[in-house]
Amino acid sequence: MAVLKQLGKYKIVEVIGKGAMGIVYKGYDPVLERHVALKTVRKELVDENLAGQIIARFKNEALASGRLNHPAIVGIYEYGENRQLAYIAMEYVQGRGLRDFLARQERFGLQDTMAIMSRLLDALDYAHEHGVIHRDIKPQNIIMTPDGRLKLADFGIARIDRSSLTQVGSVMGTPAYMSPEQYAGQQVDRRSDIFSCGVVLYELLTGVKPFEGPTEIVGYKICHEPHRNPSEINPQGVPEVFDAILGKALAKKPEDRYASAREFAVALAKAFESRAAVPSEATILPTIIHQDRRDTTSPPPGWEPARLRALEELLAPYVGPMARVLVKRSAKTTTDGPTLVRLLSESVLSERDGKAFAAEALEKVFAIGRREAAPDQSSPGFSNRPIEAVDVDRAAGRLAPYVGPIAKVMAKKAAAQARDLKALYQRLAENLADPDERAEFLKNSGYGD
Repeated sequence: MAVLKQLGKYKIVEVIGKGAMGIVYKGYDPVLERHVALKTVRKELVDENLAGQIIARFKNEALASGRLNHPAIVGIYEYGENRQLAYIAMEYVQGRGLRDFLARQERFGLQDTMAIMSRLLDALDYAHEHGVIHRDIKPQNIIMTPDGRLKLADFGIARIDRSSLTQVGSVMGTPAYMSPEQYAGQQVDRRSDIFSCGVVLYELLTGVKPFEGPTEIVGYKICHEPHRNPSEINPQGVPEVFDAILGKALAKKPEDRYASAREFAVALAKAFESRAAVPSEATILPTIIHQDRRDTTSPPPGWEPARLRALEELLAPYVGPMARVLVKRSAKTTTDGPTLVRLLSESVLSERDGKAFAAEALEKVFAIGRREAAPDQSSPGFSNRPIEAVDVDRAAGRLAPYVGPIAKVMAKKAAAQARDLKALYQRLAENLADPDERAEFLKNSGYGD
């Protein structure tokens, strides 16, 4: 086949991947002036007996993803065919597949694992509510971008509502991540995706899959044998509370699992909140989430540390621990406050949340400098006043760079048990296992030494 230079309206830039039946290209859309990924199937390489089914499944990916509009799901722009190829034009995503991290035995810390699962389950809950079951959740289909976002890809064997593309009796998926009902060729629903997410979570926590071996052995284990508790495999990094979470997610019967991705996510958040302190782990994403915290003591030229720290606190509830990285990186490109706020708001997944962050940042950090003019929280009498809703929100913002979005839950719980602001911050500090992080959190909040 001749070197491809054009596909539909798209100009071919380079080859970015190859498979048994086609090639994935990086393309350029001259109309909308953006890069795209072009996933192709070469018809000549498809078995004649399976051609109709394979092309139909390929088109199904476009149909499934095309009806979904979620920041954590790879967007689909167009499906097309010519004599030689069928192709899908989709969002071009730079990043690494989660499988690449695991294959290199690069470990995630507990906070990063929770952030990944939170975004994955949010994307799945959205897909499920729109009638799409993925049916092939696995690390290869989960992409981590350089700025810490997650993208779920490859809906090629997804089931759409009552689609007849895949019938009862067909076995489809990736062996180690398939649910028992998939192995049995039974009808699947959203709880099959829950099982697969459980396998992914287990692998993130322990570095191994819950069921391993040749395909036929894996299938038997998934359907009939229990898995080992993750806390037994990684006792230093996995609190025992997660054993019960995985036990329910990996239940053999669908009715014994979480009923929805949202329910699974809530259970994880509560488990993380109530966990016993575990030693902090080195993360494999130093440029994304856990930059060396000493970096914040040397802000980019033209910026005061307190102002950037205030922006981190406001941004963290929306993007989690990577707020520090985003603030520092963006502050290197401008010394103008409104411009910095605009750049940071673009990192927020939801447009509505981005606008909310921008409004609050402009008002509190730049327009009136309310935070800078606020009374010193360490001054006599201030810490003893009653805790108000705004105090809880502020405390959550300060905690979020360390623990992510779950900070809101922790702050509300601590506020219900604390008599005053000092007690509130001391309770929140107890959630940080690292002594240096605890000391830094208390100091930045006005209650350190």
